[in-house]
Amino acid sequence: MAGLRERKKAETRARIADVALRLFAERGFDQTTVAEVAAAADVSVKTVFNYYPAKEDLFFDRAEEIEQRWLEAVADRQDGESLLAGLRRRSLGRFADHPNGQSAHFRRVLAGSPLLQAKGQQMWAWHEDAVADALAAEVDELTARILAHQIFNIHPLALRMVERWTEEGLEADEIRERVLALVNRAFDLLDRSVAVGGAV
Repeated sequence: MAGLRERKKAETRARIADVALRLFAERGFDQTTVAEVAAAADVSVKTVFNYYPAKEDLFFDRAEEIEQRWLEAVADRQDGESLLAGLRRRSLGRFADHPNGQSAHFRRVLAGSPLLQAKGQQMWAWHEDAVADALAAEVDELTARILAHQIFNIHPLALRMVERWTEEGLEADEIRERVLALVNRAFDLLDRSVAVGGAV
C-alpha cells in the first residue's frame, strides 16, 4: 500500500507539472494562474502547493533530476579518459538530435518571464556549484570553479551561435554539425588547459 501511495503521488506530481508547462507554453507563465493549473490537472490549489511551494517551482520541476545528471556526468569516465569526458558527452547529447538543443518550448516560456529568468539563473548557478564541488575531488578548488563556470557557459554560447547561423540561412543539418563542433572545440580547449596544469 505504501508503494502504491508513493506511485500515485509521483503520478499526480508529474501530471500537475506537465499540465502547467503546457499552459505556460500556450498562455505564458505570467498570464497563467495556479488556480488554472489546478483546474486543468483536476486537483485543488492546495494540492498544487503541497507539491510545489511556489508557482515557478512548477516550471522547474526537473531541477533536481537535471543536477543529478550533471553529477553523474562528472563521474562518467573510463580509465584513461580525461577529467571532463563525461561532461563533454552530456553537453554533446543536448544537441545530438536537434540544432536548437532540447526543450525549445521550455526556453520560449523562460524568455517570456523575467521572474523565471531570474530563477533560472539562480538554479543554473546552483548546478554549476554542484559540478564544481564534484570536480574538486580531482583538482584544486579554484581550478574546479573555473572549469565548472566555463562548462556551464558552453550551452548559452552554442544557442547564440545557432540563432546566428539560422538567421544566415544555414540548413538544420549543417547547424547541428557546427554546434557539435563548437562544443567539442570548447572541451578540447578545457582538456588542454587542465592537462597543462597537471590536474589529470
